[in-house]
Amino acid sequence: MKIYFSGSIRGGQQDAELYQEIITDLKQYGTVLTEHIGNKIQDSSLNDEEIHNRDVEWLEESDVVVAEVTTTSLGVGYEIGRAVEMKKPIVCLYRTEFGKNVSAMIRGCAQLKCFKYSTLDEAKTILKKHFNAINMNWRDFSYLKNGTPTQLEAYKCLNKLHIFDSLHEYNPTLTGTIPIDIAIDSSDLDIVCYYMDADRFESRVESLFGKQKGFTIEQKEKDGYWVVVARFKFQNFDIEIYGSLFPVISQNSYRHMLIEDRVLKLLGEEFKQQVIQLKKDGLKTEPAFAQLLQLSGNPYVELLKLELYSDNKIKEMWELNPNQA
Repeated sequence: MKIYFSGSIRGGQQDAELYQEIITDLKQYGTVLTEHIGNKIQDSSLNDEEIHNRDVEWLEESDVVVAEVTTTSLGVGYEIGRAVEMKKPIVCLYRTEFGKNVSAMIRGCAQLKCFKYSTLDEAKTILKKHFNAINMNWRDFSYLKNGTPTQLEAYKCLNKLHIFDSLHEYNPTLTGTIPIDIAIDSSDLDIVCYYMDADRFESRVESLFGKQKGFTIEQKEKDGYWVVVARFKFQNFDIEIYGSLFPVISQNSYRHMLIEDRVLKLLGEEFKQQVIQLKKDGLKTEPAFAQLLQLSGNPYVELLKLELYSDNKIKEMWELNPNQA
């Protein structure tokens, strides 16, 4: 995993030691592209344009952004804005010091996860919880072989196809309902990928699976960018391979799965069975969760907002459902 750490350089040099401590902690979760933020003396060999272009390239390359936003900084705000446009997962940390106020444009952005802290240990605890959630190795589908009969069947199917080995360079990850055990008979295997070149990815997928039953593949525009979607049938499963310009962990299907997995673990078997029944009745997964948690509006958008909710808040939402036994 590649991590972009952002902190005020020219206005926050008094925090350089703190930044360095956070960067050191982040290294246990992946490669920090911006280690220099923790240096009191910055490299002056690059001009402003070169610094800008280098940092934007690092942002594009990163899987997740962590920003320390206690000290107001136009540069940090700009980086966060660009990261939002790139649909990167973003964690913002800020200290609860007197006179320190975080902009509403930061705290009010649903794509950002904002956490206040008082000590370095608190910041480390926040980061540990966040990275443990996204570092669950969903890319290693071997967990399926110790699961339910459906999960075991899915494991055998994927293993025989060699999808994950063949598409390794694209970070293939199984998402959807089968990994979190709320699948029904019509559930398919959804595999999301991250590419830099759509044409190359499309050609690769077609060369590997183009002869499979019912194979189709297309490039199409979605929310202003191009995605590649391939579909085919293998054994007893409908399979969809979805490629995007955005890292897997920032794609909505992956984020939805993590949220749903968390909610299922929080709310237990009764909630799970009600989700499954709603799916059998014809609802898609996200609308089923939204109905049970009484989320209004677009269920696919509203469900993402649960990333910011505490465990207690989610439990309260379920407790208020009049259909709960």
